[in-house]
This record gives sequence, structure tokens and C-alpha cells, in this order.
Amino acid sequence: MIIVLDAGHGGKDPGASGNGIFEKDITLKLALKTGEYLKKNYKCSVIYTRTNDVFLSLSERAKIANVAKADYFCSFHVNSFNKSSRGFETFRFPGTKGKTAELQKNVHDAVMNFLKQYNIRDRGMKQENFAVLRETAMPAVLTETLFLSNPAEAKLLKSDVFLNKAAEAHAIGLAKAAGLIKVSDSKKYFLLAGSFPNREDAEEKAKLLQKSYGWNVFVEER
Repeated sequence: MIIVLDAGHGGKDPGASGNGIFEKDITLKLALKTGEYLKKNYKCSVIYTRTNDVFLSLSERAKIANVAKADYFCSFHVNSFNKSSRGFETFRFPGTKGKTAELQKNVHDAVMNFLKQYNIRDRGMKQENFAVLRETAMPAVLTETLFLSNPAEAKLLKSDVFLNKAAEAHAIGLAKAAGLIKVSDSKKYFLLAGSFPNREDAEEKAKLLQKSYGWNVFVEER
């Protein structure tokens, strides 16, 4: 399963700015932190459209995902309008249903479930003809996490503790939509029945365990 994470803006395009922060910096942190959480906790491959402060056109971002034949795409953004504007919202391409609608709902619900402790306004799940949603060939969602023009929300966006949890919520939503398997669930544990002086004794013990408990027991020479 391939997940492409797109940190909005970058390089000569800073995005929105206000209260001492730039959108391009926050989106990069969110994308990288989300990717790290996914790779650590789920079986998947993560591709970033950018990992540093560089400029990419909207079409270049979509092309990265399309060339990689990604299964899901998430673009990170931060809102800005005025001091009283606040909240979280998500977007999908107009008219899309199925997996795309499920992706938006899963990510939206997971992030809002985290944000409710901060009394963050839910601005809803919306549809918009954004290029990265239009030009990507897989289910895609774009998130707008808080308003950096709002002093209180800008303070949260400056906090690594907050960004870590916001990224974790994005990852949980993506993982649910993609049906990712947790790393812990894929681990296997082995029972050692002991060591034997010769192979015949070991195979005899293996047969006994298989007959008594129905286990699949294998003899391994070390």
C-alpha cells in the first residue's frame, strides 16, 4: 500500500503567513510527522512530494503520486483569513464518491476527534476543484488544519506537541481508509520446545506435540 503525503506550498511559495509563522513550514512538519507515524505503526510505503523547503507546481505534486501508482493521497494545508476565523475542514474533488468519500470521512473524523479537546470548530467536509485533487488518479483528500491568522490557533500550530498529535490523527484516518495492518498485528511469536542431541529425538518430540496439541511443529538445525 503506497501513501503519498503532500506538504502544501514550499520554496518561493510560502502560502499563508501570520502571527510569526508560514504555512509552508507547518505543512511540511505535518506531512513528515504523519509519514513517520505511518511507517512506525503500519505496514505501508510512504512517499513525500517534498521533504524540505522547495517549490513544486501543483501538477508536479500530482505527477509524483501518479507515477508511483499510489493508493492514497493526502495534501496538507493551513488556513488563513482573519483573527476570528477558526477551525478544521477537508476537501475532496466534486462529485467523487466511493473510496475518495470514505478517505475524506475517515481523515476528517480522526482529526476532529483529536481537535475536539481544544474546542476547535468543525468547518465540515467540502468539495472543491483543487488541482491536486483533480489531477491525482487515486483517492485524494486535502486538509486545512486551523487558521494561522487566528492568534489562539497559531499558538497551537507553533507547538510540536500539538503537531505530533495532529499528524497522528491524520495517520490514523489514512490507515483506516486504506485498511492498513498494524505492525504489531503482523508480528509472529515462536515457541521453542528445547534442544536435542540428534535429529531423530527432535522429530519424535515434534510429532508428539503435533499429535497432542495440533501444532505445526518444525525441526530446525542450528
